[in-house]
Amino acid sequence: MKVLLQKIRQFFPPEARFIAGVYVLLLVVFAALRLLLLLRNVNFAQQVDTGILLQSFLVGLRFDLAVSSYLLIPLFLLLVLLPPRLRSALVGGFALLAGGLIFLGVAEAEFYGEFESRFNSLVYEYVGHPKIVAGMIWDGYPVFRYSLIWLALALVFLVGLRWLYRRCLANIRPVASLRGSMLRVMGGAVILAVMVFASRGGVGHEPLRWGDAFFSESTFANHLALNGIFTLTRSGWDKLYSKQAFWTESLTPEAALETSRRMLTLASEISLGDSEHPLLRRELAPASTLPVRHSENGKPVNVVVILMESFSARFVGALGSLAALTPEFDQLAQQGILFERAFSNGTHTHQGVYATLTSFPNLPGYEYLMKMMEANQEFSGLPTLLHNNDYQSLFLYNGLFSWDNKEGFFRQHGMDRFIGEGDYVNPTFVDPVWGVSDHDVFTRANQEFKEMAARGPFFASILTLSNHAPFNLPEPLPFERIRTGDAYEGRYNGMRYADWALGEFFRMAQQEDYFDNTLFVITGDHGFGSPPMITPMMLSRFHVPLLFYSPGLLGDHAERRQTVASQVDIGPSVLGLLGMNDPHQGWGRNLFSPSLQDEGFAVIKPSGGEELVALIEGDRLLMIAPKEKPRLYRYGLGFPPATSDDLAREEKELARQMENRLLAYVQTGILALRDRHLGVPEAEPVLLGGQDGSRLVHIH
Repeated sequence: MKVLLQKIRQFFPPEARFIAGVYVLLLVVFAALRLLLLLRNVNFAQQVDTGILLQSFLVGLRFDLAVSSYLLIPLFLLLVLLPPRLRSALVGGFALLAGGLIFLGVAEAEFYGEFESRFNSLVYEYVGHPKIVAGMIWDGYPVFRYSLIWLALALVFLVGLRWLYRRCLANIRPVASLRGSMLRVMGGAVILAVMVFASRGGVGHEPLRWGDAFFSESTFANHLALNGIFTLTRSGWDKLYSKQAFWTESLTPEAALETSRRMLTLASEISLGDSEHPLLRRELAPASTLPVRHSENGKPVNVVVILMESFSARFVGALGSLAALTPEFDQLAQQGILFERAFSNGTHTHQGVYATLTSFPNLPGYEYLMKMMEANQEFSGLPTLLHNNDYQSLFLYNGLFSWDNKEGFFRQHGMDRFIGEGDYVNPTFVDPVWGVSDHDVFTRANQEFKEMAARGPFFASILTLSNHAPFNLPEPLPFERIRTGDAYEGRYNGMRYADWALGEFFRMAQQEDYFDNTLFVITGDHGFGSPPMITPMMLSRFHVPLLFYSPGLLGDHAERRQTVASQVDIGPSVLGLLGMNDPHQGWGRNLFSPSLQDEGFAVIKPSGGEELVALIEGDRLLMIAPKEKPRLYRYGLGFPPATSDDLAREEKELARQMENRLLAYVQTGILALRDRHLGVPEAEPVLLGGQDGSRLVHIH
């Protein structure tokens, strides 16, 4: 036995034995971090078998080995090639790197709880705002507790690394013979080859991909199998080298455009598309019987779009939730038109804002469009089109408009004025992280609307922020604090406060002259993750309420609709209700058009760099991603929700047709964005009217 061990030692150099020991250390640390993520987010695992969760750890070994290999291959080569006197410095530097990665791994437990995703490109976006993000983390999360966990794991790793160094590298004896040197070279080559294979996830033709973690029907178990360092570096790579060919070359441009036109152009519209304006269209016939363009007093109708931060439909009482978090919204819904199957186009405020106000979707490679040079072109969204009809415009927000380049983006798209964090006089409460409270924003909005209405018609957008971690809220709260004792307590109180502020705004607005002449659209910028997961797309992140509210114009008309809708439908729908038939290139449809006879559709995509897009049609959802097979599900948004297994094999033709429509929509969108073909030609607006000059719109 001793002879065998001696031969093994001769064959494998001490550097290789050291690296093998570090592999073990890293695998133990990654397993501990995976366990931490599971314990922090155990609410997502309540309906997952223990055997499946254990299998997540086994499947995750491939990702842990791959990440360990990427870290250790350079260290191994440097240890072999550089002089021995530099080894202690190399190992010390590696210890610092490992400590930083362990810190990230500990932080990921909360990241997953907030975004229902392993580390992704959202991390890179937040790095650009260190002060705000640091404040949010310090105020909103148990920093001390996680620091202790990090120190414990880092100490275990450091002690193990020191022991390995002393055991393998501290006192290396030079090889006495040529044969011994050759054996060590061969052994080193074998170790290096094994490490390369491990970095690829095995000996297969394709290297390891995130999809290899999806071994079960449980989305949480699949996510648990991933490694956060792997997904973070993969997201960074994809950010630099996005797989645009898959999204832009799956169909011929002509076929993609034709399919997109069929998806978007209603029977009541005429297509005016040409090479410069591929989806240009306009209404030919009145869209409803309701006089919304001009009210009874002859004034043009004002428009206010309210985007509520993280306003998840899963916690809205009007949609069936028993959480009692939204009594004010629920009361408003009794006098408006509520779309029960509405979805945000993304899972971050950035996508929610531009999808709502420009009617352009969230597309792969362009999730943070407002910050990209491709955004420096004309869009046919509400600010632009209403500006062309002599509307004043205003954007109100709790925080800094420099975040996500909101002001720079919307200023060039027709928004006249901006009121942000530094523009509020004597606010009642200021969150040190995000800015003034929602109540302050709504109070200022009411004042501004009174003044604007005296000058003429106006369009305004309100983006709230109080319902955002770390959920700093004014004390005492204007309602009894909700006590749950879990990770959702801050979220529940944040959502309840945002709803209270919304109700206070409408109590003020109802006393003003502008109220009866204003169309209000209320929706969420996105939802948030909550169990159980609704399909692997995790629809709770996307499901938001969408309410069109205007007692002065809709009267007592209250209705609930099952038509699938998304944020890109808001612009065309508002134009339809206003009676405008201006040409536009909105990437949604007029939800109130009598010619809309299907179940509706929505194209959604998570933020964070995931090359994953879904098409929702009725109760069907199809997911596609590069190099992955399409997956088809049926879902239900009731309480409790429902999710089927993957039906792509059973319903092949349906899956094929939906895949074709989704690819066409995405491809046409990306090509139009690249070619700068999203605007509208200059044209005189045409109003379709009755005898009194009003535009008759139909609530059909």
